[in-house]
Amino acid sequence: EEAARLFEQAIALDPRYALAHALLAAMRYGVWYGTPVGSDDALHEAHALALRALELDPNESTCHSLYAQVCHLRREFDLCSQHIRRAVELNPTNQWNVADMGMMLNYLGRADEALAWFQRAREIDPYFDVPWYWREYGLACLLLHRYDEAVAMLNHLPGQAYRIAAIKAASHALNGDEALARSHAAQCLAARPEFSIAHFLAKTPFRNPDDAAHLADGMAPAGLPEW
Repeated sequence: EEAARLFEQAIALDPRYALAHALLAAMRYGVWYGTPVGSDDALHEAHALALRALELDPNESTCHSLYAQVCHLRREFDLCSQHIRRAVELNPTNQWNVADMGMMLNYLGRADEALAWFQRAREIDPYFDVPWYWREYGLACLLLHRYDEAVAMLNHLPGQAYRIAAIKAASHALNGDEALARSHAAQCLAARPEFSIAHFLAKTPFRNPDDAAHLADGMAPAGLPEW
């Protein structure tokens, strides 16, 4: 909430500040993750803000990257691919944009390509260590049935945010470790009691239905509720 207030203040000071619009869009779709399925007002607002950011500065790579993420959540997969590629064309040595490319490829059905982009981000910046990077790196390994590697990537994360715990639970379940799977599922539910696999997948769309089914096939045996 404080970050959103500051981005709003930045826009009030300079209504043509593109990056502030894009970052406020990220705050809005962050709110959307926690809303019930079908409550898309926050996502619509995120889309309007991200689109405005691109109109204000079509040469700012991060505006393209964040617009791609909004398009992903809206299931506009072709637009997502177009804009994440534009982001790295504009700024190929921006580690955030490069890691964002890996993240988007996870959901575009190309987890094998995602791994190279995650590795590239750390080559650019060996200290790049944001939590979502390890979550998405782990997810790519899970989708490729490389469960030991998925667990290793996810173990870089000290905290137990619910999305991280859910993917950890699925990784351990698919790797045959029921006790750890159920432990992480319990941590997920402690952080987000209303968690369900259906809601998670509705808010994390995959272009390839088999990828979504694979993730669900790990979450369910871990003890996470389907609905």
